[in-house]
Amino acid sequence: MKNREVTEFFAHHVPLIRDLPAEMQEILVSRMKFEDLKRGQFIFNEGEVADYIVIIRTGQVKLCNFDGDGRENIIMILSDEDTIWESMFLENSRFPYSAVCLTKVNICKIYREDFDRVVKNSDAAMRVILLLSRKLHDANERNMLLSTKDPIARLAGFLLYRRDRSIGDIIDLRLEDIAASISLRVETVSRKLGEMQDDGYIERLGYGKLKILDYAGLRELYQSR
Repeated sequence: MKNREVTEFFAHHVPLIRDLPAEMQEILVSRMKFEDLKRGQFIFNEGEVADYIVIIRTGQVKLCNFDGDGRENIIMILSDEDTIWESMFLENSRFPYSAVCLTKVNICKIYREDFDRVVKNSDAAMRVILLLSRKLHDANERNMLLSTKDPIARLAGFLLYRRDRSIGDIIDLRLEDIAASISLRVETVSRKLGEMQDDGYIERLGYGKLKILDYAGLRELYQSR
């Protein structure tokens, strides 16, 4: 893509860039570093210095860490147009998790020194604060989801959470990744998805894909347990 086309893409699809003045968008895009990664590759490892922002142009990425027994904890699953950036604003910050590609992924990186030049502008800084506030709200929503004790309600809430962050009604995730995301056993997730399909809430399409058939019903299921 030419530089102008790249700028227009980010200006329309990536909130961190979209809300900045046009001249600042162009400065950031001109300094971005682009990378193509394969499934299973790490974008970064837990503990590495967080001196850049990652924007996922295409593909799926999981943020994860491991407990003392080596069990994986999936913190979040990100996809097209999502951004990894909160850690960069803390002094001497390091990533508190690893980022692993679940599919082929195309990313771009914006380094701290380049972004700092932009947020020195007071209007740009305020827009960043608003975005961070939205991120905090999203994290609180996810914590509420994980506090739900009923397995089927927790799963329903997670599917709603993923649906609201996906394009269309198709959710593309392996059972293992769903289970690790909401601290349930794979067998439990599989069984509860089967019950949801029997009740007409979803349709399992195979190859880690499922379709939301009854959004309102899933929300009622989540909120009523």
